[in-house]
Amino acid sequence: MKKIKYIALLSALLLTACNKFLDVQPKGVIIPTKIGDYEGLLNSPTVTQTFSPELLYMTDDVYQYTLTTNTSTITNAYLWRQYINAESQNSPAVWGNLYNAIYFTNVIINGVPSATDGTAAQKQELLGEALFLRAYCYMDLLTVFAKAYNSSTAASDPGLPLVTSTDVSEAAPQRSSVKAVLDTITANLQKAAISLPATNINKYRATKYAAYALLSRIALYQGDYTNAGNFAGQALAATHSTLDYNTFTSLTDFPTSSSNPEVLYQRTSSNYSIPFQVEYSDDLTSYFGSQPFTSNPDLRYRYLSATYLDGITRMSPDPVYSNFGMTFPEMDLTRAEVFARTGDISDAMTIVNTLRKNRIDAASYSDMTASSASDALTKVLAERRRELAFGGLRWFDMKRLNRDGLMTDVVRINRAQASSGTPAQQIGDLPPGSPNYTFQIPSRVQQFNPNMIKN
Repeated sequence: MKKIKYIALLSALLLTACNKFLDVQPKGVIIPTKIGDYEGLLNSPTVTQTFSPELLYMTDDVYQYTLTTNTSTITNAYLWRQYINAESQNSPAVWGNLYNAIYFTNVIINGVPSATDGTAAQKQELLGEALFLRAYCYMDLLTVFAKAYNSSTAASDPGLPLVTSTDVSEAAPQRSSVKAVLDTITANLQKAAISLPATNINKYRATKYAAYALLSRIALYQGDYTNAGNFAGQALAATHSTLDYNTFTSLTDFPTSSSNPEVLYQRTSSNYSIPFQVEYSDDLTSYFGSQPFTSNPDLRYRYLSATYLDGITRMSPDPVYSNFGMTFPEMDLTRAEVFARTGDISDAMTIVNTLRKNRIDAASYSDMTASSASDALTKVLAERRRELAFGGLRWFDMKRLNRDGLMTDVVRINRAQASSGTPAQQIGDLPPGSPNYTFQIPSRVQQFNPNMIKN
């Protein structure tokens, strides 16, 4: 297949050399006109490698050795500085690659109905995939650059510019409210679910069950637990199974994401060093108990960990690009959380224990019980923390749990500066309710859009 190139860059990135998307095909540039062209866009790294490493480093799962004088995007995210990008010369981290992917989806949404070949059903499936991908990107952007959803203020809280055009000469739209963004992507996903197939050519390509899973995430983010549970149930109707880690002896026994029956939708990062060079925080380590990972009864910790520098790093069965998409265990745990929040202790703990039987060394396993609905919720959230660690969803959880008053103080330390009898130096702090749960929209975007509302 020819390599597809475009003369237009994403309007939201606001690069100074942008030209209008031309109607006439310039020399050396392929304007998508056929189904195969749009398929090429959906298979491109621009839309399959949208996960930004900064989304890992801003979480409480991660320890990073860094100096406070460092101004890299990783350190800025790790220390929850106002701006992820300290400068305005380059495409902004997180914002840039996600809006670039949104541009690609808009090319498909606006162009595929007029494709010169293909059936109506094929066009609808491609349209559905583009709507799904655009919604996924907007959801990630919301968790970083907008306040967490609050039903009392969502209609006025600044959300995101909803870009639908492929004409880069147009001015970037003003930020829509958090509510408007969520309402829009929810409506898009409901439309997508109707036309998406039950199976697709690979796990990078969306299905109707992936659309239901994303709808479940959005509802969970909004505290709409009824719909979160219902959509999770619809996602779980897809053919899948749960891996029994007791049948494994090492990391090499694990299937890669592309063949893993637990993976619902696959998404990777262009940065192949994550999570391989990402260390566990002391807080996350505490969720697995005091036993070292080499003999820990939790097989997730035992098989998916390795020693690294001055701590423990996360491992992955994927040889290069790890998965930061959606899994069926995520949907199970969403249903468990819904049950716990609505007082159904028995069903909540049944789901948790069904998962744990497949994750804990059989010789050490015993069912977990809960004494109350609040106790069940605590245990469900702890299991979610263990199961979904380094999967790309922790910042999403931190945002909504902080809104609910369920986050404790998150402290950054420098282990290297600890000495005998002296604790490690604190270099960062994210207390409950902190405004630093919301990053400022990039200075580059402000530079070219001085009237855009700031956080």
